[in-house]
Amino acid sequence: MADRPYLPPYPVIRNGDMSQASITSLVTVLKQLTGASYAYSWSGTAPVGSITVQASNDYSLNADGSVNNPGTWTNLTMLVDGTPSETISVTGNTGTRFADLDEIMSYAIRTVYTKVSGTGSLQVTVVWKVA
Repeated sequence: MADRPYLPPYPVIRNGDMSQASITSLVTVLKQLTGASYAYSWSGTAPVGSITVQASNDYSLNADGSVNNPGTWTNLTMLVDGTPSETISVTGNTGTRFADLDEIMSYAIRTVYTKVSGTGSLQVTVVWKVA
């Protein structure tokens, strides 16, 4: 049996301020990985907005880890509670959602929250997998 990379859950947004126009997560580079999932949780005063997951093939880093090319990003279709969707709706004072991305062939992914109204705090964790 070949060794498969093990990558534990990793927070990509911690205490994201949902009063901002948008919150963009840390980028996940998918080296030798074929899938990922994001777990979202929020709490606040009536936050309303939407969440997308985006992919890029031209995002790149320098050897020191700084961004070389910020990339061109395109929204992906994800499974949200088992249903294909390009967005997750954020409503209510508290909530959770889960987005599953299977067989991703892009170089990098990230997730973006776009505010409509309200305030709150957003937490997002990514997990990677190998099929």
